[in-house]
This record gives sequence, C-alpha cells and structure tokens, in this order.
Amino acid sequence: MNKHYENLVKLYLRLKGYLVSNLIIHSEERGNLKSELDIIAVRFPNHMQDYRWVNVDDKLECSNSRIEVIIADVKNYSNPKNLEFNKGLRKNRESINQLINWLGIFETVNQEVIEKFESFLNLHRKQNWNGFAQFEEDLDIGKFNFKFTFFAPSLGEWNGKGFKYIHGNEIIDFVWECLNDLNKIKTCSRIYDFTGWNEYLEYVLFFKEARSKITLEDFEKHFKAIK
Repeated sequence: MNKHYENLVKLYLRLKGYLVSNLIIHSEERGNLKSELDIIAVRFPNHMQDYRWVNVDDKLECSNSRIEVIIADVKNYSNPKNLEFNKGLRKNRESINQLINWLGIFETVNQEVIEKFESFLNLHRKQNWNGFAQFEEDLDIGKFNFKFTFFAPSLGEWNGKGFKYIHGNEIIDFVWECLNDLNKIKTCSRIYDFTGWNEYLEYVLFFKEARSKITLEDFEKHFKAIK
C-alpha cells in the first residue's frame, strides 16, 4: 500500500496547487543511496482555483504570501511518536547539503543554512513544539516558507500538541471535494478526458466513479487488491 499512499498524497498536493517530486540522496558507494524523501513540493503564493468551489478547511496552512517549500515523508504508522525523517538524511550533513543544493534556492549553502535544515529535520524530537516545523527566509530571489512535515494515512487527527502532521481523512476529504461529480458546479466541469492525469489516472477514476463519499477505508480496501 505504500506506493498508493504516496501517490494519494502527491495527488492531494497537486490539487492544492503544489508542484510535487520526490528526491533520492545519492551515495558515492556503488549500489547504495544515502537516503530519500517521499515529498518535495513547491507552491506559489498567488495560486488560485476559486472556480472549483472546494470548501474544505486548509489543514496544511498553505502560505498566501510566500513561496512554500514542503519537505515531507509519507509514513504509515499507528503512533505519532514514530514519525521521523530517515536517519540517512536527518543525521547526515552531507545528505542535507545535497538536499539544499537540489532545491537550488540558496545561492550559498553555508554551515548556518545546513544547521538550520538539520534542526528542523529533527524537530520531531522536541516535546514542547506545537504545530508545523517551519521557518521563513527572505532571499534575493523571493520570500520563502520551508515546511517540514509528515503525511500519515493511518493516524487520527492531530490533537494540537506536538509535531503537526496531515492524517489520512484530511487527505481523502480534500481529494473527494475536488474530484467528485455528485455535486455539479457551473464554473468547473468535472467530466472530461481524464487521461491527462497520467500516473494519477487510477486514483482519479476511483474518486470520479464513486456514487457516494469515499472514506479512507474505501481507498485502502480498493487499492490493497491491486498489486
């Protein structure tokens, strides 16, 4: 199911206006890699899709004043205390340096920048942190907000304490509101040639063809049967 959870999260982010990728942290050793990230997503502050009439609380707290960069993993854990980035990234400054250079946002990647990213990649360890792990940077090329989080399909809703994550029902509810055709919208036809969704096609069709509201359990039951 991990592949399906990751694709669902990427679809969720795309529908929220993010450009989405993953990242492999390369190793100098043949046949190995140092680490990987499931999600790197970028959203620009003037993004707008009001014509879709999607009325769902923005649990992701998207910035409307800064270019937002999300650095995240998809973790199918049942205990929020287990949420953490891979050791090969969060405990390896060479990996962190590779991540920052891949982003291409900082003209100079110095020790201060690396240490800041390292701190936020490890904020899950801090007991007194409430909310998203994020920081702002005003650079010559723009104003940025860097957000570090997890997408955790199996967890319940974040309770307002500790490291904030996005849980499965939040993802499902938003995707459903964006894609379902049960409520016709005059400003946005939801029936068209769906093949343009490419790698997301099977997920889009799953929501489009549903005749009642989709739940996380529905999603899991359907895609567990698909190899």
